[in-house]
Amino acid sequence: MRLWPRSLLSRLVLIVLLGLVLANGMTVVSLMIERMSSAKTVMLGNLEYDVATSVAILDHLSPSERPGWLAKLARGNYRYELSAGQPGPWPDSWRTRDAIRSLQETLGGQYPLTFTNVPGPRLHIQAHITLHDGAPLTLDLWPRMPAIARWLPVVLFAQLILLAVCAWIAVRQVVRPFMRFTQAVEGLKPASASASIMPENGPAEVQQAARAFNAMQLRIQDHLQERAQILAAISHDLQTPITRMKLRVEMSEQPELRDKLLGDLDNMSRLVREGIDYARSAQIPDETPQRVSLNAFLDSIACDYQDVGKAVSFLPCTGPDNFSIRQQALRRIMTNLIDNALKFGSQAEVALSATAEGGMNIHVRDNGPGIPEDELEAVLKPFYRVESSRNRHTGGTGLGLAIASQLINQMSGSLILSNRAQGGLEVQIILRG
Repeated sequence: MRLWPRSLLSRLVLIVLLGLVLANGMTVVSLMIERMSSAKTVMLGNLEYDVATSVAILDHLSPSERPGWLAKLARGNYRYELSAGQPGPWPDSWRTRDAIRSLQETLGGQYPLTFTNVPGPRLHIQAHITLHDGAPLTLDLWPRMPAIARWLPVVLFAQLILLAVCAWIAVRQVVRPFMRFTQAVEGLKPASASASIMPENGPAEVQQAARAFNAMQLRIQDHLQERAQILAAISHDLQTPITRMKLRVEMSEQPELRDKLLGDLDNMSRLVREGIDYARSAQIPDETPQRVSLNAFLDSIACDYQDVGKAVSFLPCTGPDNFSIRQQALRRIMTNLIDNALKFGSQAEVALSATAEGGMNIHVRDNGPGIPEDELEAVLKPFYRVESSRNRHTGGTGLGLAIASQLINQMSGSLILSNRAQGGLEVQIILRG
């Protein structure tokens, strides 16, 4: 089973091709057997008639006239000799049986007839005949199968190639919808601005599957949109009572209780604001992409942090750095990632590099504690915080990475988290060209 192809296209092509080759091979073998049988019958009939005629002519000629007729009576695979021939054993090859039987039926009743096998690399027999005047006559015969036309193998090979091409085209027509469906499923990103709409063409079954898939995408988008609207509405409506609570708490005559309540209200306000930001990030943005210099764009973000005393450095790309981006979305992504790096580490490093496919990679590295390997994917989910960082002041609300991941998906990119060997976390943003 190791030789069995893994892809469905290869398996179906192999099965169909083998079936066609076997069926075609059986047809060719049947035709060749029938052709060989017919040709052998014709050839033996000609041999019987020609040998009988030739022997009769030589028998009626005088001994002095016979040598002059030998060349006239010779054929491509047999000739006549006025001698007793060569002694030898009786021929036992299956290829000589039909010729011997035909000659025996034709000459055996009129002339004494024996056969011998002549040794050599080529099959060679002799028929020893005694004419009516007692003179010996030898028929030197090289039995051979009916010849095959030279163009026949070429036609058979061309037929095999044609079968292979037709099998590949037929199977590809069947497998292509599955391949398109797989690509559409792999490209399905609910938060992406460009939905993987499948073309509703092809056979009826394919059209039905495409319509069902496109309808499923719309339902997913509507569900996420509704969820985001609910979150945004709740977060927005909470701002007013939180503001009123702050005003009432500030009028409290107990300073210690007032400070604690104001701290809790600030945390609630921050959670509400980030909830609104997350809900907005789930919506399809209307920002127009612009082509900018990523080196200059990222350097300006790093300089803004440096101006307020933050340890943020930038390593520019040495090659071409012009790229089409949504500036506001990417700025929000970088701000979330750099804030997250500074929250858990003392410094952040931003690096830019180009890919061989024409895209760009942005790396954000910190020297913090990192994230456990089994939680690297979970931290991209909304409201998820690492177990060791449940405090609101250190762990935040658990929406920063979720917002960044959602915004990157809308830009047809991806976000990858990994722990650094020397310690700390590295966030890689892949922007595809």
